[in-house]
Amino acid sequence: MDSCELIERWLSVFGEGVDKKLIADRVTSSGNHLWHLFTWGEVPCLSGDEARKAVDALEYTNAIRFYNGYSNHIEKITVVNKLSAKKVDRSKESDVYVVAEDFSWTYIRTHEFDLGPYLCIKK
Repeated sequence: MDSCELIERWLSVFGEGVDKKLIADRVTSSGNHLWHLFTWGEVPCLSGDEARKAVDALEYTNAIRFYNGYSNHIEKITVVNKLSAKKVDRSKESDVYVVAEDFSWTYIRTHEFDLGPYLCIKK
């Protein structure tokens, strides 16, 4: 999956039901981050230590990890084994996104230490 396909799928799954104009204005426009999808209260999610505990409790073998998400641009898409919240927190990359291979959940550690991390689980 290339970066455009991954962004499109990520946004369609986790932004389902969110007004497309809102996504265009607050998430994918220049100067915004993909994780802004969760900062405006439009998408239910866990945040902070609650998100960290919940992501550590998820049962999965592999997930997709990517970085950045600034101005609708992502980098270094890789399949990874299960990651702990602590390992994601220690990453030197500014924004870290982890998404289940089936897109049933996503976890984001932002570069803003007072925002996030976020965990969104799709039912």
